[in-house]
Amino acid sequence: MITKSVSILITVPWTTFLTTYAKVQGAGGREQLEADKDTATVKRRFKIRFFAGIDETMRIVYDGKNYDIESIQELDREGLWITATYKK
Repeated sequence: MITKSVSILITVPWTTFLTTYAKVQGAGGREQLEADKDTATVKRRFKIRFFAGIDETMRIVYDGKNYDIESIQELDREGLWITATYKK
């Protein structure tokens, strides 16, 4: 498990909503053929402190890559587990 700084962005245009530290875990991935080219998807889970207002329309910037938020699990006001994917 890695603890790093991540930014959560909102659209129109993408602006920073929150910058915080997160525990980051790999959550799998897959490769597939899309429009006659191979694409890979990397899935990660980010555990952050609780912060109201984060939703699935936002994205996470981690290690210079944009991850689309798929799901958010609240941990009884202790924090959030956010599952997000990045397409290579």
